[in-house]
Amino acid sequence: MKRKLFLEAFLGALGAQEIIWTDVQHNRVYGTIVYDPSDEEERQDFVWHMNEGNVPSEEVRKLLFFLSENNLMDIDKIIKPINELNIDFIEKNKLETVWNDLFDVEVRMIDDGEETDRYFIHD
Repeated sequence: MKRKLFLEAFLGALGAQEIIWTDVQHNRVYGTIVYDPSDEEERQDFVWHMNEGNVPSEEVRKLLFFLSENNLMDIDKIIKPINELNIDFIEKNKLETVWNDLFDVEVRMIDDGEETDRYFIHD
């Protein structure tokens, strides 16, 4: 399932150590992010309003892994100007679209059964 694979990369870049999947529907995925498996307080419920056909591309997922593996994230902010990053694994003519697709991703937090804040990445 592309949505779960993408969310693992996206939420992992934001510090998730584990994701507990709670419900998958046609146009939504629900789960709980675990930041620290040893601390029950370090969890956050979420919903991603997305159907399988509209999941961002594999290039966006690769970009997320690159950001994570190179420690280029400070919470939800990319710590270096994106034009200074050496992204040689994505074709130059696609790179702007890939960045825009990443910056368009929004996963809603759920607190007390209500959608509240959101997860996103910015530069």
